[in-house]
Amino acid sequence: MTTWMNAIRSVALAAAATTAGLGWAQPQTEFERHMEASRLNTGGDPTMVHPWRAFYCNLPDDNNQIVLAERTKNSIRVPLTQIMDDVWYIGTEYVGQYILRNGSGFVMIDGGNNAAEMRNFNLPALQSLGLGTAGPLHSALITHGHGDHDGGAAQIKESTGATIYLGSADAANKAYAPITLDSSVLTPYDISTGGRTVTVLSTPGHTPGATGFVIRALDGGKEVKLFVSGGSSMSASSVPAIANYLDSMERTYALLKDMKVDSASNPHVYWDGSLALIKKIQAEGRKTPSQFIIGNEKLLRAFAIGRECTAAWLAKQDPTTSVPVWRVSSLEFLAASPGPNRIAARLSNGWGPVANQTVTFSLQGSGAACTATTDANGVATCGSRFGPLRPGVDRITASFAGATGTGVVDLGSERSATVDSGCSDLAQARSAVGARKGQDRYAERLDLDNNGLIDIRDISGIARLMVPGTTCR
Repeated sequence: MTTWMNAIRSVALAAAATTAGLGWAQPQTEFERHMEASRLNTGGDPTMVHPWRAFYCNLPDDNNQIVLAERTKNSIRVPLTQIMDDVWYIGTEYVGQYILRNGSGFVMIDGGNNAAEMRNFNLPALQSLGLGTAGPLHSALITHGHGDHDGGAAQIKESTGATIYLGSADAANKAYAPITLDSSVLTPYDISTGGRTVTVLSTPGHTPGATGFVIRALDGGKEVKLFVSGGSSMSASSVPAIANYLDSMERTYALLKDMKVDSASNPHVYWDGSLALIKKIQAEGRKTPSQFIIGNEKLLRAFAIGRECTAAWLAKQDPTTSVPVWRVSSLEFLAASPGPNRIAARLSNGWGPVANQTVTFSLQGSGAACTATTDANGVATCGSRFGPLRPGVDRITASFAGATGTGVVDLGSERSATVDSGCSDLAQARSAVGARKGQDRYAERLDLDNNGLIDIRDISGIARLMVPGTTCR
């Protein structure tokens, strides 16, 4: 590095340090605030960076080319693939449909690109799964009225007599005469079709009649919930449509949280990584739990990112808009916690530790709970005694209800763990000696002195936190 570059770098660092020390912040536009949040909310998770953020932020990133590139894959067929006990995917690498089967017959989500695709691929797939008089196709739930989602709907109705459902705002002039789902009803509600209860959520924005569906499915014999999104890209320029999309993202987030939905998929399978999961199942075989089950925490993070991308794009198109930034929080138990004599957790987000917030610790199955306030490092420590906690038996849940500040919303989070003697943390710390922050073996919860390095001092610290006399094998 040249002398003048070193000088410039020194001045920049000094200015940054001075600004930080005085508590000043660089001015940010509304657009920049939400773009920053969309990045920081990824939490460093590669799948949150791509595909989730990459596609939801394709317009504010000025990178719509990634969507256009995916459209070229609409001719690449994906064979019928079972993704859960009673759910299959059929379609292309660009867009497809989900087939649901139970003892009453079939339900399909979306209606294919065109009639030929329905005749040549979807109907044969249904027949291979048992479509017939004893197992009819009861209905097709159409996520929205674009041709690549309902192009084969008329053929479905003609060939099987199935009922076609579509959001009312997209239903005008549809030859297949759908049963309409009222697009003006913005709260979730249930319908029954094919022996299934399906939760319906109107999500205008991609189209006026876009509709999302929560499906109760089975995975490894256990009930899980799958959300199928009603639409992908937001409008490129219509401020009212973008505002609708933003509202739909927020209501979808609330629904996913309230129903504790386990997984989600978009008919455009590249959009949220569903295609990669399908290919994993094809390569590895379907596992239990299915590779499609990503968990509620990860799903909520993904939709919070999408919400921030939408807020950024709205601000870009209408600089007068002002909506709060959503910050995804994360709770993590500290080393030797939850243990017989230690219950502590750290609350943080992409901006750093979250101080002065209330964390509630509860002992599952007992109703016992205690609350604690996070310190400057985001650490909350339970000062109450639940009684003798049993390693391997008792389970503690730490929860943060969320908080609202000036221009920000800190989203709630929770973490559950079974009480442990501390031996597993001690063993993990020993195996991670020398690991530095950013490396795979590094775990912040084991770095007791927060110096970015797992070393002998951390191991000694964990040992001191354990119940005296504990013997680890």
